[in-house]
Amino acid sequence: MLFGKREIVFEAWGDQSRQQAARRALQDAGIRVMEAGFYDTEPPICSCGPKLDLRDYGPNGRIDRHTYYVSVRPEDVQRARELLKSL
Repeated sequence: MLFGKREIVFEAWGDQSRQQAARRALQDAGIRVMEAGFYDTEPPICSCGPKLDLRDYGPNGRIDRHTYYVSVRPEDVQRARELLKSL
């Protein structure tokens, strides 16, 4: 599982709740999730200091700048994509 092939079937920017729902749906359907995580979408605004972003201090709080993804085994890709179309 650690070194197995995997393909991304779900990817969403700034929406962790949808990623968690996708993981639950795949697990409930018996599809084994190989990897689920996130990566930074936006680079930091400045290159030094505390990297404060003024957009984080608005009325809605911090902005979620991560891209969330879920990947499965290659043999489960078609089934997983069909299942995730409804999300």
